[in-house]
Amino acid sequence: MKDSLCAQCGGKLHRKKTTLDRLVEGAFYLFENVSVQMCEQCGEIWIPGSAAERMDQAIRGKLKPKRRIPVPVY
Repeated sequence: MKDSLCAQCGGKLHRKKTTLDRLVEGAFYLFENVSVQMCEQCGEIWIPGSAAERMDQAIRGKLKPKRRIPVPVY
C-alpha cells in the first residue's frame, strides 16, 4: 500500500491500522487491526482489496472469529 492522495479532498493518505465495524442484515461485525489508508485532512478511509475480501469472507461465515463480544441493543 503506497501513500498517495485522497480522491475525496486531495489530502495525503497515510497507512494506519484501525478497527472497523459493519452492520450487515442485522448482524454486527467488528474487525480489529485492519490495514487501511486514512486521509489526514478529511478522515476518509480506503480499504485495500485484500482486506475488504477478508472482511467479506468473515461476513459470509468462511472465517472463524477470534472471539465473540455481546453487544447491547437499545
